[in-house]
Amino acid sequence: MLIPSIQTTEKFTNKWPRPQSLKSLDIARPGAGWRNRKGASIIRETRSQLEENYSLGIDKIDRWTRFKWCLMISVATVLCYGSAAMICAILTWFRTWNHADVMYVSDNDILILITLGACILMLTGLLGLTGTLLNSRPILATYTLLLWPALISVLAVGYTSYKRYAYSLDHKLNFSWSQYYTPLGRLMIQSSLRCCGYYDPLHEATISNKCYPRTPLPGCKGKLYRFERGNLSLIWSTTFSIVPLHLINILVALLCSNHVTRVFGKGITPKQYRLCDKDFKADVEKISVAMERMQAERVSRPAYSRASSSLVFREDREERFSLLGNR
Repeated sequence: MLIPSIQTTEKFTNKWPRPQSLKSLDIARPGAGWRNRKGASIIRETRSQLEENYSLGIDKIDRWTRFKWCLMISVATVLCYGSAAMICAILTWFRTWNHADVMYVSDNDILILITLGACILMLTGLLGLTGTLLNSRPILATYTLLLWPALISVLAVGYTSYKRYAYSLDHKLNFSWSQYYTPLGRLMIQSSLRCCGYYDPLHEATISNKCYPRTPLPGCKGKLYRFERGNLSLIWSTTFSIVPLHLINILVALLCSNHVTRVFGKGITPKQYRLCDKDFKADVEKISVAMERMQAERVSRPAYSRASSSLVFREDREERFSLLGNR
């Protein structure tokens, strides 16, 4: 305990707490096991505390801060719409739903963008979940940074689908049927929509057992146009409805990532407050000079000796013994 009047260095301070690992393994309290010389109780208690996930930095739910709860809900929403987009993309790639072949051929670029965006969203959400559970600020910083590429991927899907939907969709379909769609792609569209050719069976049709010059099937222009208009409208409206929620998630990540725990920063004493040999030597000199000054100012008292109560060392007893001896 230092004397308050002695001005020592500012690095002697208790405002920086102990690391969490030392707090959790608090074996200095009464009855914690120091009385056991063999150390069995210390090992048992340390093991029990490590089994409660203190070593991973995971704390109990009742100790979560409001910022951590907000961050967890935000990460959960990112995982939700990222997983939903990935499920839709996988179902379309494997062509498991009705008219999936049409989207696979006519909107292949949008399907690729949806898949890439879903991958980025799921990766970002998993990083955010890991950082939130482990109270890791570096991981949460990476999560916050990855939310911006995820936003760009979402906007790319919405912009591409809206542009195709709103500007000359019929002309784009006509040009794509003539220039871009392969014979296999036309056959997949004809089989899915049950049509033949574009305007009629005689206009750029892929011949099959159901599509031939005198088939009663109509052309694919009307059905393809109606499907594309409905499908593109669903894509861009869903995508743009996610954008405000994603912006809220970015804001929550920026505000809450650094307050996932109640510990300031990383819980480590800052570098300017760490003690070194020079600080100890300087403080020792200051304390020595101050103690010598206090010793010099102290009033000296005369030394005195107290007579012993023993009969052997008292002078009057010695005289009395000599008199008795003369007798």
